[in-house]
Amino acid sequence: MSMFTMLHGVPSEFLEACLADSSRLDELSYPDDAENNPDFLDTDKTWGALTFMLGGDDTGIPDDEVLLSQAALGSEAIDEEYDMGMSPAFYLTAEQVAQLAKEITALSDDELLSRYQPSEMEDIYPCEWQEDDEETLEWLLQYFHALQKFYAEQARKGHAVISYIA
Repeated sequence: MSMFTMLHGVPSEFLEACLADSSRLDELSYPDDAENNPDFLDTDKTWGALTFMLGGDDTGIPDDEVLLSQAALGSEAIDEEYDMGMSPAFYLTAEQVAQLAKEITALSDDELLSRYQPSEMEDIYPCEWQEDDEETLEWLLQYFHALQKFYAEQARKGHAVISYIA
C-alpha cells in the first residue's frame, strides 16, 4: 500500500466548520477531476522527501516552527482522533497559506535540490533515496512545482489548506 498526502484548498469558512465538527472532513474526497482541479493536490510518495527538503526533520515530519516544511503536510491537527486514512487531517489558515505561497515561490529548483541528502533521508518514506538519481530528482521537482502552483492558487483565492496522509 502506498502512502501519499492529499491537499485540499478550502474556504476559511469550511475550515472553521471542520474545526467545530470534524465529521465535516468526510466531505473531502479524491476528486474525479483531480489532475485538473486547482483546489486539490495528490503528492504521490514525494511528501516525506519534500517535507525534509523544505525544512522538516529526517523522518519527513514537518517542523512546527518552519512554515515552509508544512507545504506537503501541515502540522496542526484538526482533530487528533479523526482518522483520514493514515493520519488525522492537518490545516493551514488562509494567512499561513499566503505566507507559504510567498516562501515556496521564492525557493529555486537549485536551492531545493541542494537539500536532497539521501544519507539523511533513510527513514523517510518510501526509504529508497539514492545519490545521483536523476529520475528521482525530476520526480521531486515535478511535485515541488505542483506545490508552488497549488499554493499560489490557494493564496490567490484566500483559501486555507487541509492535508492528510491517505
